[in-house]
Amino acid sequence: MKSNHNVKDKDQFYLGWQVGITYESAQPEGNSLPRLECLLGEMAGAGMNLLSLMMVSYAYFDPTHDGFCWPVANPQLECLRDNACLNAREETEFVAELITLAHGRGIDVQLFTNLAIYNPERITVSYPGAQLQLSESGAARKWLYCPVNADAWQLENDEIMDLLGRYAPRGVASVAYERLSVAAGTCRCESCAQRFFEESGRNLDEEEAGSAVFEAWKTDLITEKMSALNRAVKTAHPGTQVWLHSSCAPGWGHDPARLAGAGVDCIVPHVAHAVMEKRDFDALLDRLAPNDTVLHFCVRNRALPHYPIWEKTPADIAEIGGWALDYARRNDRMKGILFFNENTVSAENRRAVYRLAVRFRNSLNG
Repeated sequence: MKSNHNVKDKDQFYLGWQVGITYESAQPEGNSLPRLECLLGEMAGAGMNLLSLMMVSYAYFDPTHDGFCWPVANPQLECLRDNACLNAREETEFVAELITLAHGRGIDVQLFTNLAIYNPERITVSYPGAQLQLSESGAARKWLYCPVNADAWQLENDEIMDLLGRYAPRGVASVAYERLSVAAGTCRCESCAQRFFEESGRNLDEEEAGSAVFEAWKTDLITEKMSALNRAVKTAHPGTQVWLHSSCAPGWGHDPARLAGAGVDCIVPHVAHAVMEKRDFDALLDRLAPNDTVLHFCVRNRALPHYPIWEKTPADIAEIGGWALDYARRNDRMKGILFFNENTVSAENRRAVYRLAVRFRNSLNG
């Protein structure tokens, strides 16, 4: 099957690590330049060509780290900056230099954030009207804010533009985000109820779970917001791509058929976060057509608080990697793999990742 290519170079195949600047780091201050410079050397040796930097952490999932991992320029964002993070302090910021070092080794750099996930105590300092996403029962999704709400939407835009304002001029290849979305079963907040009534003439509290009208409205809304954000990014920083971390699960508002039109250049789907079989893997990637995909492959061997995962072994990594290689040979929409999260991968799993990267390079180059 052939497709129109969305990634920058139609012949490019990406292999690389996604690493949290602080997320899951063993150090209170997070990663340092010397450590990540060593990682670049390992990556180059294995033929890797993409480093995705997770520029935020959340104490809800990682109790020792919370907040933005760069020296914010917008004073409104100061309330969410991680004061303990080495890179978040002007005098010790290092990601700018890391980008230059990566380019010297032929490695592209991506900036990653989630959007919509914020500390409820800190967000109220500058964005007091932000609302958590609410389920049909009125239960709040912990730490997950609604993009329909004006304050939350403003924060999402402020976050992306501040991050790119600092680093895009250094030659960032792409920015990726996840949670410009609504969780399945949400959102029933006041902002959604008001806008839904204005646009449909229907009362949201009378819509049953899974209502076709409500789900279609959510997809229209999220597509509109992605279009606006992606257009702003590409206007301010021409040449910077926008990737979406999503498996386009039902209820999120992500329609694969509409993503390219909304300015999404590549989808980074969650694979193997939970136990799956090859048939599930193939079906997921087929469902994301016609978009290019770079897999988000969780290779961690231990779970997090509030976040169960499939804890991997080297054998798991080799097997799932084989599925990916088989799919890449059959379908040129698959454009690579990001291995997550380098901070918490065992030595055995790390070696398995590098073996897989070399296997890919040898196979695809042959």
